Amino acid sequence: MSSDSPAQRTWEAALGRLQLQVTRPSYDTWLRDSVGLSIDADALVVGVPTTFAAEWLDGRMRGLIETAVASVARTPLGVRFAVRGAEPTATHALAARTEQPTAARRQPSGSPASAADERYTFASFVVGPCNQLAHAASLAVAEAPGRTHNPLFLYGAAGLGKTHLMRAIGERSRAAGRSVRYVTAEQFTNDYLGAIRDRRTPAFRDAYRSVDLLLVDDIQFLCGKDATQEGFVHTFDALYDNGRQIVVAADRPPASLPLLQEPLRSRFQSGLLADLSMPDEPTRAALLRHYAAAADTQLPDDVLALLSERAAFSIRVLQAALNRIVALARYTARPLDAALAREALSCFAQAPATELSPTAIIDAVAAHYGLPPAALLAARRDRHASTARQVAMYLLHDVLRLTPDEIGHNLGGRDRTTVLYGIKRITNRIADDTAFAKALSPLRATLSSTLPPLST
Repeated sequence: MSSDSPAQRTWEAALGRLQLQVTRPSYDTWLRDSVGLSIDADALVVGVPTTFAAEWLDGRMRGLIETAVASVARTPLGVRFAVRGAEPTATHALAARTEQPTAARRQPSGSPASAADERYTFASFVVGPCNQLAHAASLAVAEAPGRTHNPLFLYGAAGLGKTHLMRAIGERSRAAGRSVRYVTAEQFTNDYLGAIRDRRTPAFRDAYRSVDLLLVDDIQFLCGKDATQEGFVHTFDALYDNGRQIVVAADRPPASLPLLQEPLRSRFQSGLLADLSMPDEPTRAALLRHYAAAADTQLPDDVLALLSERAAFSIRVLQAALNRIVALARYTARPLDAALAREALSCFAQAPATELSPTAIIDAVAAHYGLPPAALLAARRDRHASTARQVAMYLLHDVLRLTPDEIGHNLGGRDRTTVLYGIKRITNRIADDTAFAKALSPLRATLSSTLPPLST
């Protein structure tokens, strides 16, 4: 590739910035041998030596690289990684996969989802009671964007399929000739602030407001970033007023997102909220059959049952457990049986809840609500801090079985009556408010995998 090509010049400028932001070993290993292959209005294509390098950069450095490229290009650009000398189907998306338009007009996209990426389609999504509403709503949005369920707000813990559904929406919409932009909230923030800093807001508005569908993942990243939230509200309104579809995903529902400004919260709540919860055992078994078939592996029934029972934390854990078992069987020439499965699963064991300390629970609750732990111990009376404090009271009682006096001692010396009121209030809210109960499930999961789910 000639160093005089626009793609190479852009990439070399981006590499200059990246050299200042990553360690020398990381740069030498992953970036030094890369080249700029081509560039258009939507994306820069970067050539790398191996498929592994493309996948590693896609998973580990996506946001950092997109920011560097957008900065030197002075416009939001997606980045695609292609293995040098490989066929086009070996191309791996980084931040933005931009296919050739299937309609006459240009199709901007900042998305890692791709019509060529068969991992993330509706056909490859395993449906169960845990995700049925989210799947049906996503399919409806893909078929008729802007007409119903606008915005669509997907929420649930990490590894339950939110990103899969968003990418599937993007894939189906592109196949129908619609323009799509998929970004993380972090990428939106970087693009927005960069546009303000470099005085290129018209290019930013064109990139984000001219698409048929805007898909934003990990929207909780905007919490506490007031200026970016204001910018997102304007983007939201411009799209909504023109009948364009907005889909966002987060780890909890809007009502439970800390430091989210009311204008944005109310807009999210005006659409359809669809949750994805932990898969039940039959759904986990169906997922395992799907993954095993994709890996051309036959799972014995006892191994399937063992995996379905033990690897219950998330879909990603299911995949990791299956991959480990298959690898052990393949590389040690041992039979794929229950004994091998138990050995493989040993590394996924988690500490029991009885090892938790009051401090660990308080810290986890504070992090969940975006507060410093000291805020739960202080005399703050605002609603957000009060709710977090009462959740801590509830969990200290429910998980560690502390007495009200012990709980009060751990939460800044509060009296018994205050603690009992807090526990009762959260208990009642869990029973009456399904969204609130489900929003606490990821928090309980981080405390211990042995805790029972919240009953609703």
